[in-house]
Amino acid sequence: MTANPTTASPTAASPTAASPTTANPMTASPMTAARMTAALSQGLTLAWRSLVPLRNNPGQLLGLLFQPVFMIVIFVYLFGGAAGGDRAGAVAYMLPGVLVQVALMATITTGMNLATDIGNGVFDRFRTLPIARSAPLVGRILADLLTMLVTIAMSLAVGYAVGFRVTAGPLPALAGIGLVLLMTMALSWGSAWIGLVAKSVTSMQGAATAVLLPLTFGSSAFVPATDMPGWLTWWMGVNPVSHLAGALRGLMGGGLAAADVWITLGWSAGLLALFFPLALRAYNRRVR
Repeated sequence: MTANPTTASPTAASPTAASPTTANPMTASPMTAARMTAALSQGLTLAWRSLVPLRNNPGQLLGLLFQPVFMIVIFVYLFGGAAGGDRAGAVAYMLPGVLVQVALMATITTGMNLATDIGNGVFDRFRTLPIARSAPLVGRILADLLTMLVTIAMSLAVGYAVGFRVTAGPLPALAGIGLVLLMTMALSWGSAWIGLVAKSVTSMQGAATAVLLPLTFGSSAFVPATDMPGWLTWWMGVNPVSHLAGALRGLMGGGLAAADVWITLGWSAGLLALFFPLALRAYNRRVR
């Protein structure tokens, strides 16, 4: 009249029957890889979505292209000319610093665009789509990295027009550009975090500018640290932008100090380890 437990247990609760489907790591791994591939593909699609408006917004596109022109004219011709001396030497020293500054200041747009999208309800729409939760954030970062690459290319083209020459070879120059992109990616995650926790686009822009201005102008990107007062010399020595500009200057023009490269890699890894989880946590709180 009642079920016999000795006959039911082999089929209902047998560990040997359940183990092949629940505890096999080889079956779980392809699913994880598939999810990561899908999330990356979705991020690339949303990155393209972020780049499409540039085609319909000539003002933003022109600002992206001509900002390096203005910065090079100001720093190389005005500041370099006021300092006197060799114009070619001023170009060789200042242009890598201008390139670094333009790339780092461009990271502010990451947080501004995120704050704008959240304020406009775009991420509420993304939340209803069958995509990875991280895809919109990853797409925004990838789109901004592509625009930074365009800005760097434009800076090098303008620099070539004013007399800058890469004398260390193409591979070291590409390594220098990669180093700049690595640092900008790390700072883009910091900008994303600020944009996600800020109350408005204006407050986000003010906070990011307050951080980046002392880093860029208080560095040896434009003037040697030896010409500065003692406390400012110390600050320039520990400033990561000084090491990034020094590494780029050495990779493009020769005379590389390997310490600048390693310090820049360390700063990039540390900033990425800090801001990547902070940005993801802030993003999950804003879109849940």
